[in-house]
Amino acid sequence: MSTNPVQDEIIQEVSNARVEGRVGRRSSFEVTINGKQVFSKLAQNGFPVYEKIVEEVIKASKGVEVSEVAEVQSSKCVIS
Repeated sequence: MSTNPVQDEIIQEVSNARVEGRVGRRSSFEVTINGKQVFSKLAQNGFPVYEKIVEEVIKASKGVEVSEVAEVQSSKCVIS
């Protein structure tokens, strides 16, 4: 198991997937599948719903074109 939960979910569902992590810009988190960016934390202002990323990886593994993921996780931070 890695320290990256989305990577773990991807490998669990698509065992032959190659998942790479690279250090990017500060506060960035981007997901690219087969050369197509499907998610950007900087553009969406949050982390993706991991299940949506996994769904796109499964589509790609079946030869189906992937789509952009726009759904983000709900923030657990409450400021009062």
